[in-house]
Amino acid sequence: MSVVIALIALSVLIFVHELGHFLAAKAVGIKVIEFALFMGPKLLSFTKGETTYSLRLIPMGGFCKMEGEDEDSDDERAFSRKSVGQRALVIAAGPAMNILTAFLFAMVFLSAKGFDTKTITELSNTSPLKAVGVEVGDQLLSYDGKKIFDPSLDINTFLYGEDGTEKEITFFDVSENKKVTKVITPGKTPARVRLGFTAKLVNKEATNIIDMIEVDSPLEKAGIKRGDRVIQLDDTPVTSTADIQKYLNQTRVDKLAPLTVVVERNGKTLTFNNVVPFIDFNYDLGFKFEYREKGSILEVARASVDYCISTMRSVIISIGWLFNGTVSVKEMSGPVGIIGAVGSVVESQESANVIFLNLIYFCSFISINLGVMNLIPFPALDGSMLLFLLIEKIRGKPLPQEKLGMISMIGFILLICVLIFTLFNDIPRWLM
Repeated sequence: MSVVIALIALSVLIFVHELGHFLAAKAVGIKVIEFALFMGPKLLSFTKGETTYSLRLIPMGGFCKMEGEDEDSDDERAFSRKSVGQRALVIAAGPAMNILTAFLFAMVFLSAKGFDTKTITELSNTSPLKAVGVEVGDQLLSYDGKKIFDPSLDINTFLYGEDGTEKEITFFDVSENKKVTKVITPGKTPARVRLGFTAKLVNKEATNIIDMIEVDSPLEKAGIKRGDRVIQLDDTPVTSTADIQKYLNQTRVDKLAPLTVVVERNGKTLTFNNVVPFIDFNYDLGFKFEYREKGSILEVARASVDYCISTMRSVIISIGWLFNGTVSVKEMSGPVGIIGAVGSVVESQESANVIFLNLIYFCSFISINLGVMNLIPFPALDGSMLLFLLIEKIRGKPLPQEKLGMISMIGFILLICVLIFTLFNDIPRWLM
């Protein structure tokens, strides 16, 4: 059931993308030949006016086929015969619709769950912010030259890619009623021993059941799988993530010595020897933002806009991390990973209301990712079409259709290769 819900959720987001193209095409007078829900062979269809509306077999996505989109056409209402501006509007409408949908989903989620503000409500004694004069009640405005929109999301993103060097912050000093800029050195959390997994939650408590295993983690290398229940470390029984963390970080004398992990899998007890944990830490600023449970419609709308901007920026930053080595390409995820993550949300033992809100939040995040990724100027994506239109505007004439077709075909093949690569990443994490 969770897989079905995940497929529906992903398909809805792709359908929304194609709906953006469809509505924009109709608005500027382009002939739409077919508008389809899902892919593959037709299950049923009907024609209204000049457009065929169809339902297809494979429950993934959809498409909007326009006259003259992939070939030359003499029809005055063909895509290829419209102005550069009109074609750009149609292409950009797909990603724009995804981002608009993400905003609406965020409105639903944040109005029900609340949101953070930029106001600081707590500072630890070792906080690098406190050391430069930041006080409770002040507002953190920027970090390392980057403006803060969604406070928690932005800070988590910035600190994930942190290198420990000095950073410039700007905050609003409430007592002085002015903006202040200071230089800080990010602090570090205490080192912790980890096995590299995320646990299933039951009543908001982390259990001993493995929900997802990190790439190249000790558990993955040992052969432990998603869904396994960790019941014992060495000779010590464990029943929760807290028990596991306590054993790893407090009771073992030599924290990096190999240990024995005993798991329960499908009613059987399996023992894995010589599992070597690793030690890591996080960068930390030692403070908390104000959490507001309720807000006016305008405050929620503003928080939703901030969330969308921060998420779009985090997608771009994440792409940069793939190139500079901050994130391994082994952590890339595709449709299977998305379906697995959505399924994990649906399967969580929370109330139906909480599951629904978490699903809405996750769909908002994925919708923004779809919108931003489609704007990348990579062949076969909307961004490449926008780039071609810009080149056409500069040249004063369109690029030859056969060349565009060849570039799109190459891009499509490369995209298939990327999807296959992410499939090999996702299968061990979600299906094994």
